[in-house]
Amino acid sequence: MTGIEDVVHALLFRRPSEPPPAVSVERLADGAFHVDHHDPDHVYLLTVRQVPRVPLPVEGPTEVGEVDGVRAHLVRVALANHVEVTIDAEQGPARETASRDFLIRYEEWGRRADRDPPPPWPAERFTRLVPGLSDDTGTAYRLASGQAGGTGTEWEVRWSFLPTPPPAARRLTLRFSPGGGEAVTIDVPLPPPR
Repeated sequence: MTGIEDVVHALLFRRPSEPPPAVSVERLADGAFHVDHHDPDHVYLLTVRQVPRVPLPVEGPTEVGEVDGVRAHLVRVALANHVEVTIDAEQGPARETASRDFLIRYEEWGRRADRDPPPPWPAERFTRLVPGLSDDTGTAYRLASGQAGGTGTEWEVRWSFLPTPPPAARRLTLRFSPGGGEAVTIDVPLPPPR
């Protein structure tokens, strides 16, 4: 028997080294798919829905912390099927020096035959700045996922929080508590319910 988690993994999270699943997929309508893992007891209906990403008004950039001499700024807050918070490094000499150091280590890693893990992206040092979220209705938000760095986004960290704010919420509050620094609280107005 194939469980729902196995199906989700096979469709969305399968690693290239894993063999493809024995599955057939048939499109039923826009955004609806029949997924058959050839289980005699059941099939799956997969529904895909497009959700708009709504950027929220953020004054800024606003400094939210500093790590190893590089300042981090809040650059974006958006709503979709989650709350998305993005920070990036301030332009300047500290960022440029750290970026050059990373590039040298990355190129050295690429030339080595023994493929140890690559050096960490510069953004990974900002992951300790993860904010706490709250709103004016008392919603309990939790960190769902995050991504730090990448080609072209070497300094960017993006976190996803759940749930989305309830319709009654009018203000989202982000609280960054950098180690050794003073806490930074940022209030972001939420759009009226649709």
